[in-house]
Amino acid sequence: MREEFGIVQPAPATDAASILAAARAEAEELSQRVTRAAHFSAQALATLQYPQGYWQGKLTADTTLESDYVLLLLWLYPPRSDGWNPPLQDRIRKALGTILDRQLADGGWNIYANGPSDVNATARAYTALKLCGYHPSEPLMRRARERVLALGGLQAANSYTKMNFSLFGLYPRQFTPSVPPELVLIPGNLLYEMSSWTRAIVVPLSIVQAIGGERPVPAGFNVEELYVPGQALRLPKKDRISAVFNQADRVVKLWERRGVKDIRAKAIREAEKWMLDHTRYSDGLGAIYPSMMYAVMAM
Repeated sequence: MREEFGIVQPAPATDAASILAAARAEAEELSQRVTRAAHFSAQALATLQYPQGYWQGKLTADTTLESDYVLLLLWLYPPRSDGWNPPLQDRIRKALGTILDRQLADGGWNIYANGPSDVNATARAYTALKLCGYHPSEPLMRRARERVLALGGLQAANSYTKMNFSLFGLYPRQFTPSVPPELVLIPGNLLYEMSSWTRAIVVPLSIVQAIGGERPVPAGFNVEELYVPGQALRLPKKDRISAVFNQADRVVKLWERRGVKDIRAKAIREAEKWMLDHTRYSDGLGAIYPSMMYAVMAM
């Protein structure tokens, strides 16, 4: 419909026809692009097949594993009055070597081969290096810090980065999502509606958040320089779903402060049982590093 001289008149049929034609053309173009992409993907897979008929590839990961390994050691071996001197120095040197080797030209770290710098990988690498003695004034640290800030600072990091940092007081706990162990008490299949890797991470993490407390860092250590000045800290509000989760998080945090202690204790016991049952006779919970790290922290 359109309005001319104060009178509402029907829009010309040609307008609707042209819109429909444009939509059909766009859909057809998209369909062709999908078909071409599928064809090229199939060709690429065919070239990677071994003569015996199978496919084999390396399972690789980004440097967040090495960075989180340093945090795990900080959890297991807290600093003393004379500083932080954890064991396993050979492994730490190897981890730092991998981190340093994979720093990009712009100062950051990526999460897949040939990808752009990622704020989470970069912030975690910077923190691991600083914990292990690299001074913020060093060129590689300065470039990393500038890249973190250019990508939005710690405020733009994902929930896992913020939760990991909050375990050491490096990010405010009130601005990180709470993962309640009571999830395992909810009737039905809620836990198994999550993906396998998600529940393998969530269950031990819920125990860590519930009873782990906040572990110390070396005296005077912080990552304040990774925060964008003047930008507020808050849980993300990207859409309506995020808003719903934020409201739920407020309820969970209220429960953490004022909930029934007996229910919380039972939830922790059930979460522990689930974690141990799924850890026995395996090489690690979920066969992924984050869940194994949280399981070690929880135990």
